[in-house]
Amino acid sequence: MSDGFALETLAGDLATAVPAVDAETTGQYGDGLGSESEERQLDLLLAHLREADDRYRGVEREVPYPDGSGRCDLVLPDGTPVEAKLIRYWRANGDPEPNMYGHVFSPFHSNTLLSDAARLRKSGFERPYGLLGLFYARAGNDPEPVEALPERYTAEEVAEKVVHEVEYWYGAEACVCEISRFGGLRHPVHGRGAVVAWLIDRGAGTSRSAYQRPRTSSTN
Repeated sequence: MSDGFALETLAGDLATAVPAVDAETTGQYGDGLGSESEERQLDLLLAHLREADDRYRGVEREVPYPDGSGRCDLVLPDGTPVEAKLIRYWRANGDPEPNMYGHVFSPFHSNTLLSDAARLRKSGFERPYGLLGLFYARAGNDPEPVEALPERYTAEEVAEKVVHEVEYWYGAEACVCEISRFGGLRHPVHGRGAVVAWLIDRGAGTSRSAYQRPRTSSTN
């Protein structure tokens, strides 16, 4: 294996790791990984990958931005900076999370998925820039009825909406490069989901038609 790997490889390997890490995690709000914080999920998943594959020892965490404006969640061995977000629209007790939509899609607040894209473009890192989403859906056997659950609440629809919003608000070139599903998790609410990866400002020389459609895989 080479020392480097692409963002889509990271997303696929993270999705593969989720069930194994879930089986070993006792969460604060129920068994499994799904109810844990964004930071704890990233730390546990990356630790698992580092044990299985030495390439992941080259992934850095909390790397200072070159312009000194903040820290980046992950920097891949090839230098690609990646900001990660937890995309989880329900709390552990099944209630809707009222702030999640803004946490993902607001261009008016700091530390949202959209504003992370803008920050990366101004950070001093070289392009392309990466975004990573840990997306959770309700468990397939969830006994609780869910009111106002849109049919279009899927990893694919959310992924494409992020592309649209990044391009609309910032005029940036964006694409979905990977959607890898996972399932069979232990938490009664956060029982399945996907890891989604986006590239921002991939650069000239690659036409939109060459990368607009993501490679979608499943680990179920």
